Amino acid sequence: MNDLTSDPMLPAPFAIRRIRKETEDTFTIEIEPQNGVRGNGAGKLTFAPGQFNMLYVFGVGEVPISISGNPKHPEKLLHTIRAVGAVTKAIQKMKPGTILGVRGPFGTCW
Repeated sequence: MNDLTSDPMLPAPFAIRRIRKETEDTFTIEIEPQNGVRGNGAGKLTFAPGQFNMLYVFGVGEVPISISGNPKHPEKLLHTIRAVGAVTKAIQKMKPGTILGVRGPFGTCW
């Protein structure tokens, strides 16, 4: 079941809070939920090591990206991304405040 919305096929809106350049083609984004989306009903998002989100760029597409944040601090939802395709390159060009669609988390933890 999707922690973000009642329908796992609908992306929830998240805004980019911070962007940190790691290398020439790799960057980390910190995103936060918008429109009152808070996750599991307990007031916070939850995820486990090894899980991923589907990140959706409106008008471009969607990609699976591993969550790189600390599950003990779910208020900081981090994704480290390598810009290699149309969607990841579009995310790389975004600025703080830009809205992404997010589905998940998905996958089995490890």
